Amino acid sequence: MKVRAVGKPPDVDLDDVAVTASVKAEALLVFVKTLAEVDAKCAPLIEAAKEDRLAWVAYPKAGQLGTDLNRDVLWKHLEKQGIQGIRQVAIDTVWSAMRFRPGK
Repeated sequence: MKVRAVGKPPDVDLDDVAVTASVKAEALLVFVKTLAEVDAKCAPLIEAAKEDRLAWVAYPKAGQLGTDLNRDVLWKHLEKQGIQGIRQVAIDTVWSAMRFRPGK
């Protein structure tokens, strides 16, 4: 599976993940640091989630990188766009990611 990673910081290691630039990749991972970046960067992610492709938003854990995001803020904000958070994972000590699917 190939993943399109948008805004990935250079210090984030995605291990053996095959990364592609294709907008129709099987999975999309968008890195954001603030709520403003969610609005600016997540249109392709919202589209992917509505198509039921793998759609993940990576965001700094609480207290990291001066973020104004957390799981609940991200969930509620993107739910207004017609998608819902279904799973959360840790990428590393700084970043978490939440998967989104079509809303009910």
